[in-house]
Amino acid sequence: MLLCTNALAADPYSLQWAADRTSFLAARQALRDGQTARFEQLATQLRDYPLYIYLRYDQLNARLATADEAEVRAFLAEAADSPLAERLRQDRLEQLARQQQWPEFITLYNPDTLDVALQCAYLRATQRTPPTEDWLDTATDLWTVGHAQPTACDPVFDVLNASPRMTATLIWQRIRLAMDENTLSLAAFLAKSLPETERAWVSVWRTVHERPSTAATQPRLQTDGPQAREILADAARRWARSDAVAAYQWWASLHNRYAFSADQHAQTLRAIALQAAYKRLPVAHTWLAEVPESARDESVRAWQARSALLYRDWPALIDTIDAMPQDEAKEGEWRYWWAQAQIALGNGTAAQPVLRALATERSYHGFLAADALRMSYSLKHRPITATDVELAELQRQHPALLRAGELLRAQLIYDARREWTFGTRALSPRDLERAALLAHRWNWHDRAIFTAGKSGHLDDLELRFPVLHAQDVQRVAAPLQIDPAWVMGVMRQESAFIVDVRSAAGALGLMQLMPGTGADMARLLKLPKPDSVDLLQAGTNIRLGSQYLKQTLDSLGNKVLATAAYNAGPGRVRRWLPQAQPMPTPLWVDTIPFSETRGYVRNVLAFATIYDARLQRPITPLHTRMPANIAPR
Repeated sequence: MLLCTNALAADPYSLQWAADRTSFLAARQALRDGQTARFEQLATQLRDYPLYIYLRYDQLNARLATADEAEVRAFLAEAADSPLAERLRQDRLEQLARQQQWPEFITLYNPDTLDVALQCAYLRATQRTPPTEDWLDTATDLWTVGHAQPTACDPVFDVLNASPRMTATLIWQRIRLAMDENTLSLAAFLAKSLPETERAWVSVWRTVHERPSTAATQPRLQTDGPQAREILADAARRWARSDAVAAYQWWASLHNRYAFSADQHAQTLRAIALQAAYKRLPVAHTWLAEVPESARDESVRAWQARSALLYRDWPALIDTIDAMPQDEAKEGEWRYWWAQAQIALGNGTAAQPVLRALATERSYHGFLAADALRMSYSLKHRPITATDVELAELQRQHPALLRAGELLRAQLIYDARREWTFGTRALSPRDLERAALLAHRWNWHDRAIFTAGKSGHLDDLELRFPVLHAQDVQRVAAPLQIDPAWVMGVMRQESAFIVDVRSAAGALGLMQLMPGTGADMARLLKLPKPDSVDLLQAGTNIRLGSQYLKQTLDSLGNKVLATAAYNAGPGRVRRWLPQAQPMPTPLWVDTIPFSETRGYVRNVLAFATIYDARLQRPITPLHTRMPANIAPR
């Protein structure tokens, strides 16, 4: 957050509203401390301040339990151009639901809400005896999911359970969804509502779901029937995750005994074939070709191409890419490999124009194409431009952006992000460009990066690839003897330079360090064990993250494997290594089984190249940055 505030000195509003900002923060503190008179005195002086609406919100929310409906509605109208309106509406609706004040709840309810608890509360508020068909339709939709719903839905589901809608067919529909989401406890709970004869099927399914290879010996599954077919198909799909060949052979052996539907056959074969492709089995290309058209999607086509690539079946690779829909075939990955396949077959004339066009693009495959042609990389910088008048007008027309900037100056970063998201959600591409430039001038670099990406303007390299924390990076990288541009590329990919970012998995900060990894690196460096606050400090995060990069590099031997391991873990990367013969590195990268890791490695390598330029260093070509081959295990 220091990063954001330091550069706001050049922002005219930083000084213009400095006194009001101080009073605003003091007013909020006075309200928290119960100093009502002091709050009122300060708030009265701030009526023209952009964040005055936040004081109104704080004051009203603090006494929401006693506020009347007219006051709430007046605020919702006043704050309609701010995310505060929906925040207050949510708080009020939750309060009304607890108090079961249903007429007021109905009046205030927003039917566009995504909050399931509020959706269920609305059904409680509008329930009739007997319930209407529309009411039952909505209740059924909320019930028919593969996971538990909030307890606020229990009264609604009690009514649904007592209605003719609740049939064994509907219960089975939800059990299937629960099995798909691996919530076996929910499936077991739902089974209690089935007749005893059907309940046993759920028990068998749960057993087979956890140990799919036992399906062949389950007595209930030896006779054809709809439940047996469904469980067997699920078992084959799950078995393929550990042993695709055994699953394929077993699945093929069932067809003379069970009347599987065309869809069951297609989807199961698709799942088995994809697992074979992820595991780089030679037979994967053949199995993927067998997948019926009804189940052939982008994943099947892509992995059919990757399987052909993996075994250098150049004619099959060309045929597979040529058969792709145009929007898939034009992706850089497939243009590059189509050209390489043509070269391998002695048809360089066809490959040259494809590679030349691709080499003009600033991307991983664009850089590979440039290397193939010995061309310079396309690192053109086309800045976003806008006058000060245009930027001021943008904030006048979209006050949420004005408030976002002032919240940023006040170091209320979470509120600032909410306002920015609210203010940019409906902007035109050109206004998104202006907004990105505005955020960049405020040194709010992550919003600038995201907003420029949303606008489609991708050529402003200063804005999209800011040089941040460079001194920390270079100070750490030098003694570790690792490439600072690589560290910058990892940071850009991991966090887009959001210092305080926390992932759902618990990773923290600029380099998205897991607390355990941070502790391990600190111990290695003989530093105190860091807590989450420490890991959110830029310098600490960069030091420990760079140390982990170095450790992974030393362990795996090259930046490509180390980059993949930083995302997916060293254990997985070792399992992905070639089994016998070395594999060309570009081929290995493009056949990484995890799509997230595949994209991650490509991005980090491309970003490191861009950061060479941004750090004013000589450009390291990909063919130098990457080893020629990935060695076998």
